[in-house]
Amino acid sequence: MDDNGSRYISYSQKHNEIVESGSVAIKKYLSEADYDEKRSLLLCLDRYLDPYFGYNLPFFDEIILLLQKQLFQEQDRNIKDDLFQLLTDYSREQLDYLAERIDQVEPHDLADALYAIGITYNKKYVPLLLNYENHGDLIVQRVARDALKELSKI
Repeated sequence: MDDNGSRYISYSQKHNEIVESGSVAIKKYLSEADYDEKRSLLLCLDRYLDPYFGYNLPFFDEIILLLQKQLFQEQDRNIKDDLFQLLTDYSREQLDYLAERIDQVEPHDLADALYAIGITYNKKYVPLLLNYENHGDLIVQRVARDALKELSKI
């Protein structure tokens, strides 16, 4: 932590090796590591999932599933934000695990979850999003409606 109370997150060769070892190693690390180490591994994953860097992980889909599952196990807001960021940036066209369990998402995470699902641009999620277009939470409602509007353009 610096003098302003900010934390610096970085990753090392150790984190690279964990990612390169596969989804089982990533899952084990995320379940056992402390806060800083989890965030470091998630930052490292950002590099490996980003197409810009040219990694073509054979277990990419397993990682996306693992990240979705991790959302339901994490309590820390920053780690959840990191997970949502990775899912919205790299999940491609499907977040079935999250969609199938949307009713188990904590209320304060619902808008983020719907946004991630909407950003897949997958029309199979339209019925799910329709369930939230008149939600009592205006942010959730807006996210669902925006996603539906974007999907209607496809």
